[in-house]
Amino acid sequence: MAGVEQRTEQAAREARDHPAMTGVARAGMAAYGVVYVIVAWLAAQLVLGSPDGSASGQGALEQVRDRPMGAVVLWLVAVGLCGLALWEACQAVGGHRDEEGARRWVGRAVSAGRGVVFAVLAVLAIRTASGSGSSGGSGSGSDGVTGRLMALPVGPAIVVLVGLGIAAVGLFSIVHAVSDRWRRGLEPEARAGALGRVVTVLARVGFCARGVAFLVLAGMFVWSALTHDPAKSGGLDQAIVRFRDEPFGPALMLVVSAGLGCYGVFHLLRAAFLRGD
Repeated sequence: MAGVEQRTEQAAREARDHPAMTGVARAGMAAYGVVYVIVAWLAAQLVLGSPDGSASGQGALEQVRDRPMGAVVLWLVAVGLCGLALWEACQAVGGHRDEEGARRWVGRAVSAGRGVVFAVLAVLAIRTASGSGSSGGSGSGSDGVTGRLMALPVGPAIVVLVGLGIAAVGLFSIVHAVSDRWRRGLEPEARAGALGRVVTVLARVGFCARGVAFLVLAGMFVWSALTHDPAKSGGLDQAIVRFRDEPFGPALMLVVSAGLGCYGVFHLLRAAFLRGD
């Protein structure tokens, strides 16, 4: 049994390190970074009062689709994200060999989670490129997913659990920033010198901003459940609209938007220095 497990892990590492797989994974990581840069730009536009665009992955993909040759670009993005999801799956099976015991399994679980995120984005890219994606109807409100969950007998409890799950992702992102675990996914030349200092600032600011954004969304979900009002949940765009009229709300949301931009630029650099561990 141990022999089968070792052969499986070895096969996963060989697949991960194949030049074709690495190339597609780099392209997918770059696409992921671009998506977050566009999300940051859309978020800033909403903070400044623009009514157009949704500050979400779906909204970013729709922005790409509406540009010349946008559908072609989206198909390329989808291929890259699929490759990146597969690369992370190989990491989950055979990676993190420099860690021991529980830390290795936590690392593999994180890689698996990232693979799911990239796979979901790939599906969104395919749906958007084919014209079947839409940013409406699936968020908050009585007709959205939250509204349908709230209508169930234990719906509010489910929504609270969803909120707690989102909060866990946000806290993990902040811990990831301050513990510098993101360094493990970079080649050594991106971790030292002037480039290393730039990458460090981008990563720490970016992961913290992403964590804050997720915590805000988590709070909205929990508040929605406690007040039995699905309209109080939603995505980043709803949070921005809700907070931009509060004292210091616009400034806070602009800082978060800038941080999300840093997160996107970090992943563009990570694409150039992607490393399996």
